[in-house]
Amino acid sequence: MNMPMRNVLPGIELQLDALIFDFDGVIVESTNVKTDAFRALFNHHAAHVDEIVALHERFGGLSRYAKFELIYRDILHMPLANEQRQELGRRFAELVIDKVTRCPMVAGAQQLLEELSGRVPMVVVSGTPDIELKNIIARRGLDRYFADVHGSPPDKTRILSLLFEEHGWRPTRTLMVGDALTDFEAARSNSINFVGRVANGRVSPFPWNTQRVADLTELPSMLATCSAGMFLNPEAR
Repeated sequence: MNMPMRNVLPGIELQLDALIFDFDGVIVESTNVKTDAFRALFNHHAAHVDEIVALHERFGGLSRYAKFELIYRDILHMPLANEQRQELGRRFAELVIDKVTRCPMVAGAQQLLEELSGRVPMVVVSGTPDIELKNIIARRGLDRYFADVHGSPPDKTRILSLLFEEHGWRPTRTLMVGDALTDFEAARSNSINFVGRVANGRVSPFPWNTQRVADLTELPSMLATCSAGMFLNPEAR
């Protein structure tokens, strides 16, 4: 006899218009993959590689191409031709795509996606190039969970704005989960509730009063708080 499906977070469909996720470090444990790729890509600048990696981590969630511009302008103090920029992007993709496709999911992510699939529209908004992001999500078999998947360009603030224009979602009834200050700022700019993912052992990049989870096993309790009518980040408005 088939057992009835467990009713997780009853009424969440009436409380949230949408749930928005960053991808790297929120859905999949790929943060170190990207960090290692920046180190490998610039290992011929040995005197600057630690500073370059620190910049990458400081601007987590920003497009890799924007980071290339910052690295050449602020650290290497060299011009960056468009052809060179594109080649850096191509080599970076070679370093990360297969590894991101194979790396583990963040604890609780798979279960959460399965439990909320078809109940609340779920969207990925990432700084990863759009085509690459969609390819990785499809290869992992995760595309069936998401109503939309959006990578860069444009930046996250603009992507979120366009999503609200397209779908008519109410920002005060939308939640974004991200692991970078870029995510927090994009959510704040669009008046969206925000929860920061800060893995155990990592330093939080967020303001002290930001709601946080160590992984997605903790998110259902945050959603329960939201469904009880308590805004998760009211000061963002």
